[in-house]
Amino acid sequence: MSDLSSITASNREFEIVSPEDDQPIGLVFDLRPGSSDEVKAFEKKWTDSQLRKRGIQKLTAAGLEFRNTGRIVSAVAGWTWKGDASWHGEKPEFSEATLREVMKEADWIRVQLDEELGNEAAFFKS
Repeated sequence: MSDLSSITASNREFEIVSPEDDQPIGLVFDLRPGSSDEVKAFEKKWTDSQLRKRGIQKLTAAGLEFRNTGRIVSAVAGWTWKGDASWHGEKPEFSEATLREVMKEADWIRVQLDEELGNEAAFFKS
């Protein structure tokens, strides 16, 4: 029998692929699991803000988009630019602001991150 306390999620790498041909493009993200302190803190903060607005009746599409983007940002611990991969000709240092800019301008990157963060089982593989 396994000791269940030894089964824990951990950070993992995820490489973005081109939406044209599904080939890796050289942008690798360090992703935190949903159980990380950073993601939990964002979720609590967002939920508290919604409760202060008196619940779900105040929820809007823009609010859900804000929540989804914030969840992704809280789950990204960093990135690595490999090979020729660049953003506007540079390999920027990781920051929340730059990540938000990249996801806003290249929505396909946000979509891939969102989908990958939903793959909870992958955070348990060694």
